[in-house]
Amino acid sequence: MSAEFVNAIHAVSEVLMFENWLRFYFITEEGEKLFIRVPETAEKRIREEYPHLFGLLELLNNKEITYETSRDAVCSFVASDVDGSRMKAGSSEKVFDSSLFQFEMQLFNIWVQSHEEQLDKGFMDLRKWQDLYAEWKRSDKVKEYMNELKDASTRTAPDCDSVQ
Repeated sequence: MSAEFVNAIHAVSEVLMFENWLRFYFITEEGEKLFIRVPETAEKRIREEYPHLFGLLELLNNKEITYETSRDAVCSFVASDVDGSRMKAGSSEKVFDSSLFQFEMQLFNIWVQSHEEQLDKGFMDLRKWQDLYAEWKRSDKVKEYMNELKDASTRTAPDCDSVQ
């Protein structure tokens, strides 16, 4: 796997982490609907610290949030702002379909779920999330888990010549 493709996976992963982070800290329930509401001061800080992700905030802020609207915003943002600028044009579909990307997102979701209580104690900026996630991935327990999954995925299924 080329370094260019791995970098593309990291770029798209960061977009999904950012979207998850926005939902985690800025989602509000209004009646039966959920909205992302980022206060002006936070919006200004995000624009300054994460200008490469700000377009996604614009797509989501003050909008009703459903699985579909989040997915559509992420895909639209990746296609318009990441594909061709932060990675080779036309790479996003290959990234989304790659097992390495799927595995990375699975790990990230495990991390969020297993650290929800810690993340909920107080606001953490995105960089802190990224640092904590990277630190968690470097832990022996997670490395062992990653190796087990890698080993399991490389084992071949037994040949079955008999018709049943």
